[in-house]
Amino acid sequence: MEFQRSDAMLMEILQERKSITGFLDAVFGFLKRNTDFYHTKKDADDKVGFPKGIRDQILYGAMQRYDPDCWLQTMSAESGIDDSGLNAPPAINEITVGTEELEAETKPAKAKVKSRRGFEPADHKNGAVFEHHCWSQTLKDVEFHIQLPDNLQAAKQLNIEIKADKIKVCSKSVPQQLILEGALSQRIRHNEAVWSIDDGKLLICCDKAKERWWDRLLENDAEIDIKKLDTERYIDELPEDSQQAIEKLRVQQIAEDQQQKEALAAIDPEQTKTLERLKEAWDAEGSPFKGQPFDPSVVRMS
Repeated sequence: MEFQRSDAMLMEILQERKSITGFLDAVFGFLKRNTDFYHTKKDADDKVGFPKGIRDQILYGAMQRYDPDCWLQTMSAESGIDDSGLNAPPAINEITVGTEELEAETKPAKAKVKSRRGFEPADHKNGAVFEHHCWSQTLKDVEFHIQLPDNLQAAKQLNIEIKADKIKVCSKSVPQQLILEGALSQRIRHNEAVWSIDDGKLLICCDKAKERWWDRLLENDAEIDIKKLDTERYIDELPEDSQQAIEKLRVQQIAEDQQQKEALAAIDPEQTKTLERLKEAWDAEGSPFKGQPFDPSVVRMS
Protein backbone atom coordinates (compact mmCIF):
# COMPACT_ATOMS: atom_id res chain seq x y z
CA MET A 1 0.00 0.00 0.00
CA GLU A 2 1.03 3.60 -0.56
CA PHE A 3 1.37 4.36 3.17
CA GLN A 4 3.66 1.41 3.98
CA ARG A 5 6.88 3.19 2.98
CA SER A 6 6.06 6.32 4.99
CA ASP A 7 4.90 4.18 7.95
CA ALA A 8 8.24 2.39 7.97
CA MET A 9 10.19 5.66 8.04
CA LEU A 10 7.96 7.20 10.70
CA MET A 11 8.10 4.03 12.84
CA GLU A 12 11.89 4.29 12.83
CA ILE A 13 11.63 7.84 14.21
CA LEU A 14 9.05 6.77 16.81
CA GLN A 15 11.20 3.86 18.00
CA GLU A 16 14.24 6.16 18.24
CA ARG A 17 12.36 8.89 20.21
CA LYS A 18 10.38 6.30 22.25
CA SER A 19 7.44 8.63 22.97
CA ILE A 20 4.70 10.55 21.15
CA THR A 21 6.10 13.81 22.55
CA GLY A 22 9.56 13.06 21.18
CA PHE A 23 8.13 11.95 17.85
CA LEU A 24 6.12 15.17 17.42
CA ASP A 25 9.15 17.20 18.46
CA ALA A 26 11.12 15.57 15.62
CA VAL A 27 8.32 16.22 13.11
CA PHE A 28 7.79 19.89 13.97
CA GLY A 29 11.53 20.45 14.27
CA PHE A 30 11.86 19.14 10.72
CA LEU A 31 9.10 21.50 9.52
CA LYS A 32 10.82 24.45 11.21
CA ARG A 33 14.22 23.69 9.67
CA ASN A 34 13.17 22.61 6.19
CA THR A 35 9.83 24.22 5.29
CA ASP A 36 7.93 27.51 5.51
CA PHE A 37 5.34 25.99 7.87
CA TYR A 38 6.11 28.52 10.62
CA HIS A 39 6.36 31.53 8.33
CA THR A 40 3.35 33.86 8.43
CA LYS A 41 2.77 35.92 5.29
CA LYS A 42 3.18 39.64 5.89
CA ASP A 43 1.20 40.68 2.78
CA ALA A 44 -0.37 39.23 -0.37
CA ASP A 45 2.93 39.53 -2.27
CA ASP A 46 4.76 37.23 0.17
CA LYS A 47 5.54 34.04 -1.76
CA VAL A 48 6.24 31.72 1.20
CA GLY A 49 4.35 30.71 4.30
CA PHE A 50 0.66 30.88 5.13
CA PRO A 51 -1.79 33.69 5.93
CA LYS A 52 -2.41 34.21 9.63
CA GLY A 53 -4.54 31.42 11.15
CA ILE A 54 -4.28 29.05 8.18
CA ARG A 55 -1.40 27.06 9.73
CA ASP A 56 -3.61 26.19 12.71
CA GLN A 57 -6.45 25.12 10.41
CA ILE A 58 -4.07 22.81 8.55
CA LEU A 59 -2.90 21.28 11.81
CA TYR A 60 -6.38 20.82 13.29
CA GLY A 61 -7.71 19.50 9.98
CA ALA A 62 -4.98 16.86 9.80
CA MET A 63 -5.65 15.79 13.39
CA GLN A 64 -9.40 15.53 12.82
CA ARG A 65 -9.03 13.57 9.60
CA TYR A 66 -7.71 10.56 11.58
CA ASP A 67 -9.77 11.00 14.74
CA PRO A 68 -12.16 8.00 15.01
CA ASP A 69 -14.67 10.19 16.91
CA CYS A 70 -14.82 12.81 14.16
CA TRP A 71 -16.76 12.62 10.88
CA LEU A 72 -13.66 13.76 8.97
CA GLN A 73 -12.06 10.39 9.70
CA THR A 74 -14.46 8.70 7.30
CA MET A 75 -13.93 11.20 4.48
CA SER A 76 -11.58 10.51 1.56
CA ALA A 77 -9.55 12.71 -0.73
CA GLU A 78 -12.34 12.45 -3.31
CA SER A 79 -14.70 14.13 -0.84
CA GLY A 80 -12.98 17.45 -1.28
CA ILE A 81 -10.63 17.36 1.70
CA ASP A 82 -7.09 17.69 0.44
CA ASP A 83 -3.79 17.25 2.24
CA SER A 84 -3.24 21.00 2.48
CA GLY A 85 -5.93 21.22 5.15
CA LEU A 86 -7.25 24.48 3.72
CA ASN A 87 -10.71 22.96 3.15
CA ALA A 88 -10.92 21.35 6.59
CA PRO A 89 -13.48 22.85 9.00
CA PRO A 90 -12.35 24.24 12.36
CA ALA A 91 -12.20 22.05 15.45
CA ILE A 92 -15.58 23.28 16.77
CA ASN A 93 -17.34 21.23 14.09
CA GLU A 94 -16.19 17.97 15.71
CA ILE A 95 -19.05 15.53 16.39
CA THR A 96 -19.25 12.32 18.43
CA VAL A 97 -19.96 9.05 16.68
CA GLY A 98 -22.96 7.27 18.20
CA THR A 99 -22.80 3.89 19.89
CA GLU A 100 -24.69 2.17 17.06
CA GLU A 101 -22.18 3.43 14.50
CA LEU A 102 -19.24 2.18 16.55
CA GLU A 103 -20.85 -1.22 16.99
CA ALA A 104 -21.42 -1.42 13.25
CA GLU A 105 -17.72 -0.68 12.65
CA THR A 106 -16.60 -3.43 15.00
CA LYS A 107 -18.71 -6.18 13.38
CA PRO A 108 -16.42 -8.81 11.85
CA ALA A 109 -16.14 -8.76 8.09
CA LYS A 110 -17.59 -11.69 6.19
CA ALA A 111 -14.43 -12.03 4.17
CA LYS A 112 -12.39 -15.17 4.59
CA VAL A 113 -10.24 -14.92 7.71
CA LYS A 114 -6.62 -15.81 7.11
CA SER A 115 -4.75 -17.91 9.62
CA ARG A 116 -2.30 -16.10 11.87
CA ARG A 117 0.88 -17.40 13.39
CA GLY A 118 1.08 -18.14 17.09
CA PHE A 119 3.66 -16.83 19.51
CA GLU A 120 7.31 -17.48 18.64
CA PRO A 121 9.91 -18.53 21.26
CA ALA A 122 11.54 -15.08 20.92
CA ASP A 123 8.21 -13.47 21.88
CA HIS A 124 8.46 -14.89 25.41
CA LYS A 125 12.23 -15.11 25.92
CA ASN A 126 13.01 -14.73 29.64
CA GLY A 127 9.27 -14.36 30.24
CA ALA A 128 6.16 -16.55 30.00
CA VAL A 129 3.46 -17.45 27.50
CA PHE A 130 -0.31 -17.70 28.08
CA GLU A 131 -3.28 -18.50 25.87
CA HIS A 132 -3.82 -15.00 24.48
CA HIS A 133 -0.69 -13.08 25.50
CA CYS A 134 2.96 -13.50 26.35
CA TRP A 135 5.86 -11.33 27.50
CA SER A 136 9.62 -11.18 27.20
CA GLN A 137 12.30 -9.15 28.92
CA THR A 138 15.89 -8.01 29.00
CA LEU A 139 17.51 -6.40 32.00
CA LYS A 140 16.41 -2.96 30.75
CA ASP A 141 13.06 -3.44 28.98
CA VAL A 142 9.94 -5.57 28.68
CA GLU A 143 7.66 -6.42 25.75
CA PHE A 144 4.02 -7.60 25.71
CA HIS A 145 2.54 -9.58 22.80
CA ILE A 146 -1.27 -9.64 22.93
CA GLN A 147 -3.46 -11.67 20.56
CA LEU A 148 -6.33 -9.45 19.38
CA PRO A 149 -9.87 -10.73 18.71
CA ASP A 150 -10.86 -11.02 15.04
CA ASN A 151 -13.30 -8.12 15.38
CA LEU A 152 -10.72 -5.77 16.95
CA GLN A 153 -7.82 -5.53 14.54
CA ALA A 154 -7.53 -1.74 14.06
CA ALA A 155 -6.00 0.84 16.37
CA LYS A 156 -9.11 3.05 16.12
CA GLN A 157 -11.17 0.27 17.69
CA LEU A 158 -8.98 -0.05 20.79
CA ASN A 159 -8.44 1.76 24.07
CA ILE A 160 -4.84 1.13 25.14
CA GLU A 161 -4.11 2.40 28.64
CA ILE A 162 -0.48 2.12 29.76
CA LYS A 163 0.36 3.37 33.24
CA ALA A 164 3.50 3.07 35.34
CA ASP A 165 2.00 0.22 37.36
CA LYS A 166 -0.83 -1.21 35.25
CA ILE A 167 -2.04 -1.96 31.74
CA LYS A 168 -5.49 -2.19 30.18
CA VAL A 169 -6.44 -3.05 26.61
CA CYS A 170 -10.12 -3.06 25.63
CA SER A 171 -12.51 -2.07 22.87
CA LYS A 172 -13.93 1.42 22.42
CA SER A 173 -17.37 0.00 21.77
CA VAL A 174 -20.13 -0.23 24.37
CA PRO A 175 -20.42 -2.62 26.11
CA GLN A 176 -16.65 -2.73 26.52
CA GLN A 177 -14.80 -5.85 25.35
CA LEU A 178 -11.86 -6.46 27.70
CA ILE A 179 -8.74 -7.98 26.13
CA LEU A 180 -6.12 -7.67 28.89
CA GLU A 181 -6.06 -5.86 32.22
CA GLY A 182 -3.87 -6.13 35.30
CA ALA A 183 -1.46 -4.53 37.74
CA LEU A 184 2.18 -4.85 36.69
CA SER A 185 4.51 -6.65 39.09
CA GLN A 186 7.08 -3.83 38.69
CA ARG A 187 6.93 -0.25 37.44
CA ILE A 188 7.71 0.86 33.88
CA ARG A 189 8.55 4.17 32.19
CA HIS A 190 5.06 4.46 30.71
CA ASN A 191 5.64 7.86 29.07
CA GLU A 192 8.23 6.27 26.77
CA ALA A 193 6.20 3.18 25.83
CA VAL A 194 5.51 2.51 22.13
CA TRP A 195 3.06 0.06 20.57
CA SER A 196 2.14 -1.31 17.17
CA ILE A 197 -0.28 -3.82 15.62
CA ASP A 198 0.92 -6.52 13.25
CA ASP A 199 -0.48 -9.89 12.16
CA GLY A 200 -3.41 -9.64 14.57
CA LYS A 201 -1.21 -8.95 17.59
CA LEU A 202 -0.62 -5.87 19.70
CA LEU A 203 3.04 -5.34 20.62
CA ILE A 204 3.86 -2.99 23.51
CA CYS A 205 7.51 -2.10 24.19
CA CYS A 206 8.60 -0.16 27.27
CA ASP A 207 11.61 0.45 29.50
CA LYS A 208 11.68 -0.80 33.06
CA ALA A 209 11.78 1.84 35.79
CA LYS A 210 14.72 -0.06 37.33
CA GLU A 211 17.17 -2.48 35.75
CA ARG A 212 16.19 -5.77 37.31
CA TRP A 213 14.83 -9.16 36.26
CA TRP A 214 11.07 -9.62 36.70
CA ASP A 215 9.70 -12.91 38.05
CA ARG A 216 6.23 -12.20 36.57
CA LEU A 217 4.49 -9.71 34.30
CA LEU A 218 1.24 -9.16 36.21
CA GLU A 219 0.85 -9.44 39.96
CA ASN A 220 -1.56 -12.38 39.64
CA ASP A 221 0.70 -14.38 37.30
CA ALA A 222 2.65 -17.42 38.48
CA GLU A 223 6.33 -16.78 39.17
CA ILE A 224 9.06 -17.79 36.73
CA ASP A 225 12.47 -19.02 37.91
CA ILE A 226 14.77 -16.04 37.31
CA LYS A 227 17.78 -18.29 38.03
CA LYS A 228 17.12 -20.00 34.69
CA LEU A 229 16.98 -16.83 32.62
CA ASP A 230 19.37 -16.15 29.77
CA THR A 231 21.17 -13.20 31.36
CA GLU A 232 23.84 -12.86 28.70
CA ARG A 233 24.37 -9.25 27.63
CA TYR A 234 25.75 -8.14 24.30
CA ILE A 235 28.94 -6.10 24.43
CA ASP A 236 27.20 -3.05 22.93
CA GLU A 237 24.75 -3.07 25.88
CA LEU A 238 27.57 -2.64 28.40
CA PRO A 239 28.84 0.76 29.62
CA GLU A 240 31.32 2.43 27.29
CA ASP A 241 34.28 2.01 29.67
CA SER A 242 33.55 -1.73 29.96
CA GLN A 243 33.40 -2.05 26.17
CA GLN A 244 36.78 -0.31 25.85
CA ALA A 245 38.35 -2.56 28.50
CA ILE A 246 37.06 -5.71 26.76
CA GLU A 247 38.32 -4.52 23.39
CA LYS A 248 41.74 -3.74 24.87
CA LEU A 249 42.00 -7.24 26.37
CA ARG A 250 40.92 -8.79 23.07
CA VAL A 251 43.62 -6.93 21.13
CA GLN A 252 46.25 -7.88 23.73
CA GLN A 253 45.25 -11.56 23.59
CA ILE A 254 45.45 -11.60 19.78
CA ALA A 255 48.93 -10.04 19.91
CA GLU A 256 50.15 -12.51 22.57
CA ASP A 257 48.83 -15.50 20.62
CA GLN A 258 50.53 -14.30 17.46
CA GLN A 259 53.88 -13.77 19.26
CA GLN A 260 53.69 -17.25 20.83
CA LYS A 261 52.88 -18.81 17.47
CA GLU A 262 55.79 -17.07 15.73
CA ALA A 263 58.25 -18.00 18.52
CA LEU A 264 57.27 -21.68 18.44
CA ALA A 265 57.45 -21.79 14.65
CA ALA A 266 61.00 -20.48 14.76
CA ILE A 267 62.11 -23.08 17.33
CA ASP A 268 60.37 -26.25 16.11
CA PRO A 269 57.91 -26.36 13.19
CA GLU A 270 56.73 -29.87 14.13
CA GLN A 271 56.05 -28.75 17.69
CA THR A 272 53.96 -25.89 16.30
CA LYS A 273 51.79 -28.29 14.28
CA THR A 274 51.28 -30.45 17.37
CA LEU A 275 50.18 -27.41 19.41
CA GLU A 276 47.76 -26.36 16.68
CA ARG A 277 46.11 -29.78 16.75
CA LEU A 278 46.04 -29.70 20.54
CA LYS A 279 44.40 -26.30 20.49
CA GLU A 280 41.64 -27.58 18.17
CA ALA A 281 41.01 -30.56 20.47
CA TRP A 282 41.08 -28.38 23.60
CA ASP A 283 37.54 -27.01 23.11
CA ALA A 284 36.14 -30.05 21.26
CA GLU A 285 33.00 -31.74 22.58
CA GLY A 286 33.89 -34.16 25.37
CA SER A 287 37.21 -32.50 26.16
CA PRO A 288 37.87 -32.13 29.93
CA PHE A 289 39.35 -28.70 29.19
CA LYS A 290 36.36 -27.34 27.26
CA GLY A 291 35.64 -23.73 28.21
CA GLN A 292 39.00 -23.20 29.94
CA PRO A 293 41.85 -20.95 28.71
CA PHE A 294 44.27 -22.85 26.45
CA ASP A 295 47.34 -23.95 28.46
CA PRO A 296 49.49 -26.66 26.81
CA SER A 297 51.66 -26.95 29.94
CA VAL A 298 49.01 -29.14 31.63
CA VAL A 299 49.30 -31.78 28.88
CA ARG A 300 52.28 -34.12 28.66
CA MET A 301 53.56 -34.41 25.11
CA SER A 302 56.18 -36.96 24.08
